[in-house]
Order: sequence, then structure tokens, then C-alpha cells
Amino acid sequence: MNKSFSVRDDDDQVWVTHYSSNHQILLVGEGDFSFSHSLAISFGSASNISASSLDSYDDVVRKYKNARSNLETLKRLGASLYHGVDATKLHFHPDLHFRRFDRIIFNFPHAGFHGKEADPRLIRKHRELVFGFFRSASHMLRADGEIHVSHKNKEPFCQWNLEGLASRCFLVLVHCVAFEKSKYPGYENKRGDGSRCDKPFTLGECSTFKFRLCRVAKELYAEKVKSREMKEQESKRLQAFPNEQNTSLNALASSMEFRMTGNDIGRAFLIRTLENRQKDAICFVKTFQFKLLKNHSSNTLTASMEFLMESITGKYEPAFLIHTSD
Repeated sequence: MNKSFSVRDDDDQVWVTHYSSNHQILLVGEGDFSFSHSLAISFGSASNISASSLDSYDDVVRKYKNARSNLETLKRLGASLYHGVDATKLHFHPDLHFRRFDRIIFNFPHAGFHGKEADPRLIRKHRELVFGFFRSASHMLRADGEIHVSHKNKEPFCQWNLEGLASRCFLVLVHCVAFEKSKYPGYENKRGDGSRCDKPFTLGECSTFKFRLCRVAKELYAEKVKSREMKEQESKRLQAFPNEQNTSLNALASSMEFRMTGNDIGRAFLIRTLENRQKDAICFVKTFQFKLLKNHSSNTLTASMEFLMESITGKYEPAFLIHTSD
């Protein structure tokens, strides 16, 4: 092991670049498991490492000549190993969905060789993979946890727009550093697909993008969604309201009592109370109470009904109250 790439601090904590032996680390999309193997050897233990591959165990050891040895070492050092894991559905995995991690790592995600890398359709497939990973991994971070994606910087790979995809999952880019393969002794990047699956691909200039969850943005978005849903429900209620309104008016009219005094025909007094639901800013009718009071209008019933209609449809302020005096 090249010890110059690992640092042991006063608390006997070992650091390898951005990764500590005290971190709970999840690795996604491993090929021959050489990256997780490199970390484990540097740490001197793999008890803090969970490493996963999309391929089954049988496919992994068949495709990569060093995979079996790497997996045996990881197991001996205490790693948790998973196969057949979809990077876009991590939070649904029966052994992972309750876990939370300090670092979730996806090195050089790739949706497969289905044409030229500059093909817009292939770029779209790559972006869908990375977006699905961000969306799933964002549910599995500890407080101050980070998602790391190592990726090529040059065209057409820069068109994937990792930062934009991450922002849609409430993740913000906190740091971007050059990825140096030499700092991970024994790591071999693999093509992972086709007849040359065990062959390396050219890295060139590439970086590790570090993302953290922006909880404020997530909370604001949740409030926005909730508000939109409430508005949609209110809109549906208002569309159905005319029929309810007619029924209510008939019932109210039939229940009204009138007192006759001389030439006075009936006077009506309407109290309508609305409540403002917390945060939702949506008012709803709490009570309608009609009482018979003195009024010199000969058209009291009609006026009362018109006022009720205008109140219900929002002409008057919530908690509007009419006061009359004898």
C-alpha cells in the first residue's frame, strides 16, 4: 500500500482524500470492487463500508478477473456487500432503506454503450441514470452527509449537467475537486459492458463533484406542493359549489322565522364566520346563522339571499359581520 495517500490523525482516524475510516460509506455501481477494496486496505478495516453492484455476484466474478479476490478481502475486513442493486432505487432496497450514510459514492456513472457518447439520446439515458441516483441517494444521507460523483469534465460528458440534475433533488454542489486515480492504490476503472467489460477506459480530466442536501429548499418545495394541492382542492370545491349553494339556500330559507310587526315584513340579519387555516391561506365557511331583526325594507328576504350569495362567493371579507340596531 502506498501510505502517502492515507493520513492517520490523533484519534486514530484514517483519511483517504475525502473519506474517513469513521464515515459510514456506501459505494454504488462498483465494477470489480477495486475502489472499495482500495479504501478498505487504506483504512485497515471495511466495517464502515457498504459496497454494491448492479451485476449479480456470478456476473461480477465472471466479468472481472480480480473481482473474486477483491470481494473476499472486503468480506474478511468486515464490509457489507450487495449485488443486483439498482442505483436509482437505493432507498427501496430491503437491506439499505433504513440505513443513513456520511458518504454515498458513484464513480463514473454510465448507462451503457448504446452508440456514440455525443448522441443526444444516449446523453438523455445517462442523465436519467444520474438523476435517478440523486433522487434516491438524497433520502439516505446523514446530517452533513455528502453524495460524491466522479465524472469526466470534457465534451460531451459535461453536457450531462450534474449540478442541474442535483438541484432538482434539492442537492447543492459544495465542492468540486480533481479526481486523481493514483490516490486510490489498486483502483481500476472498468468499462463494465460488452466484450471489453474488464478493460479500463480513458479517464482524462475528471473531477469529484460533492453535493449536500439543501433542507431549506426541500422544505420550501414541500410547502409549495402542499399549497398547490390545497388550491386544486379548493378549485374543485368551488366548481361543485353552485349546486351545494342552492341546496343550502333552500334549506336556510325554509328554516327562517319571521316576526310581523305592523307594516314591517321581516328583517334578516346574517352572520358569516370564516376561518383562515394555518399556512394554507384558504378560508372556509364555518357557520351561517340567520336571525330575525328589525328592518324597514319590504324586500328583506330577497336582500338577505343576495347578501348570502355575495358572502359565499367572496365579495365580503372573512369574518364579515353586519350590525343593525333596533
